Amino acid sequence: MDIPFVKSHWPRSFRGRLLLVYVAGMLLSGGLVMAAVMVLLEPFERYMLQHSVIDRAEQIAKIIRFDAAGLPLGPDRARIEDWPFASLSEEVVLRIVDPHGTAFYTTDGQRAPLAPVGSGFDPLAKGFVMEKDGVSMHAATVPLKRPGRTWYVQFAISDRIVLLMQHSIGLPALRQGIVATCLTFLVIFFITTHLTLRRVLRPLRVASRQAQRITPQSLGDRLELQDLPSELVPLVDAFNRALDRVQLGFQTQQEFLANAAHELKTPLSLIRAQVEMGGHASDNGSGSGSGQSPYLLQDIDRMARQVQQLLHLAEASEPRNYRIERCDPRSTILEASDFMDRVAERGQVQIALLFDEGVGPWHVDRGALFTLLKNLLENAIQHCPPHRTVRLQVHGRGFVVSDEGPGVAQEHLGKLFERFWRGASRRDEGAGLGLSICQEIVTAHGWTIEARNGAVGLEVRVTHASIPDPAQ
Repeated sequence: MDIPFVKSHWPRSFRGRLLLVYVAGMLLSGGLVMAAVMVLLEPFERYMLQHSVIDRAEQIAKIIRFDAAGLPLGPDRARIEDWPFASLSEEVVLRIVDPHGTAFYTTDGQRAPLAPVGSGFDPLAKGFVMEKDGVSMHAATVPLKRPGRTWYVQFAISDRIVLLMQHSIGLPALRQGIVATCLTFLVIFFITTHLTLRRVLRPLRVASRQAQRITPQSLGDRLELQDLPSELVPLVDAFNRALDRVQLGFQTQQEFLANAAHELKTPLSLIRAQVEMGGHASDNGSGSGSGQSPYLLQDIDRMARQVQQLLHLAEASEPRNYRIERCDPRSTILEASDFMDRVAERGQVQIALLFDEGVGPWHVDRGALFTLLKNLLENAIQHCPPHRTVRLQVHGRGFVVSDEGPGVAQEHLGKLFERFWRGASRRDEGAGLGLSICQEIVTAHGWTIEARNGAVGLEVRVTHASIPDPAQ
């Protein structure tokens, strides 16, 4: 089933995508934090209020004054203001009691100790909730040790005064502070992120400028891998390797064009000379005689053959021209052998075709296989002495073409498949492209081709492991 194409709404800029990811991450994190705050705000406020009351009681206990008899006189007025206890006597309460709960100092005139709801005075209840005249309050009891005696400082504050302060001053101030902080943070974030991304992406801009400067005249240049992020190194390295292949292909084509021009220049010059001479020459070279010169026709045939081979090489070099399929190769091999029998007869050479057992279907382009065999057989016939045999032996993993000629010098074996290279012992005047075409066909199939001197003559072996082996 085809997957419908969905247009991406991502920014085209890499920097824009990173910014979008950062902002999305911030918004998601902020949303999660806000959800957690909404859920935990009320219990957290109660927790903080209770601990604030305990802390306040401990601070007050440190500044309690005592008279000469060791009785408490209240907090030191020089170190704490007493207006909250005087003006908010119903909301803020301070008492100092003994271990039995008897109050010796109080700010609201009441002598009863502060105690949790539903229970009596408990000196060990450090923090608790109580009610005073129907008003809920948070209270704390902290010990105050004196020589020979322990006192307990009790401090309480009503929930309603705390809520009033929170809703009238605290929460609005908190909201304003959060908004101001967020806006300041966003401005700083965008500025610093922009500068940071600009710095981080600078190697990409440098690599882009380097890539723009690469032209057919500077294919040897490569993009620098230094300072690139590790995630982008494989991409740039793959681009450099692609440039290596492009450079190699470009150089090959340039050499091909130069060699083709050189090879075609000679027959064209000869034809031009024949035409300027009127296309007539005597067979004995005296200049007298009649009829069309056979040399002109030979030059035309030679040039036509070279052009035909150039076309075959161009076709063999293009992978899209191949139609590789699973088929029995024997019919194509027989066809190529029968076709080259006529050439072999003219050279007084025989072709021996041998099939080993287990030759099964191959994955091959039939037309390319025919051309491959024809060129290899033609090359073997050209180097085989008269009244000798060219052998084509086919096995499960390929085939071998061998002749009974003089072979090839060891230093020349590596040049056999070079374009336009011709050995000194050739009897024909070909363009030197036949084996180059074979090399292109073999490469397109993923096979290998190897030339070596056998016991007698030259052997060309074509093999590949992808060809099924019937013995397996």
